[in-house]
Amino acid sequence: MTAIARLTRAELRKLTTTRTALITLAIAIALSVISVVATAVNAGKHGTPALGTDAGTYAMLKVGVVSCMAMIVLGVIAAGGEYRHRTIIPAMLITPSRGALVAAKTIAIAIAGVVLAGLTFGVSLATAVGELYAHGVHHLPSGTTTMFAGSVAAAVLFGLIGVALGYITRSTVAAVVGAVGWLLIAEMGILGTAAPQLGKWLIYGTARVLTNPPGADYGLLTPGTAAADGQAGQAASRRRTSQAAVASRATV
Repeated sequence: MTAIARLTRAELRKLTTTRTALITLAIAIALSVISVVATAVNAGKHGTPALGTDAGTYAMLKVGVVSCMAMIVLGVIAAGGEYRHRTIIPAMLITPSRGALVAAKTIAIAIAGVVLAGLTFGVSLATAVGELYAHGVHHLPSGTTTMFAGSVAAAVLFGLIGVALGYITRSTVAAVVGAVGWLLIAEMGILGTAAPQLGKWLIYGTARVLTNPPGADYGLLTPGTAAADGQAGQAASRRRTSQAAVASRATV
């Protein structure tokens, strides 16, 4: 077994045995289910799509942003928490290659993103199916699989962004507050209204494109362009993360 494989297994064990990851998963699932139920209750009101239509079902399944927010927080905690609890010192003493440690962390978070987004979307889908069945609707639109894949891809990207932020800031509080504040205030609150053409190139715009139903057009990028934009951001984040790891080596 290679060093990266051993380190990845250790990182996955950390994620599955800590309360933080389990609480994050539980909150993400709860918020998604609440979103599905609230959308179903308000379907057909105030200009919203009627329950049972493809648009109405897509509206219920737009829960991918919840997974994105959960994963960016989990990524920050997974990386930044090493410095908060001082476990980064023995980890770096045991592992000569700092690059392998960072790679294992990113792989573990990517796997966690797939699991968290899959479970969150799956439970939300089951809730939506129950709501539809109760109203005599027994089919799902063809784009459901596409929304699932987009939600998983977006969650993985946001988890990796969280890892980069955690390594760069070395503070879980600063990174989480900064990331959530940027998404909710800067991108959604300010740029979404004042400069939507700029906001579509940023990370929240990427999340919206990847988690939107197929064929939706809100003046955003295409899914392929958004994914490429996210990958470019990930490349820059990896470079900064590597620099942070080198700096950490100097402090150990």
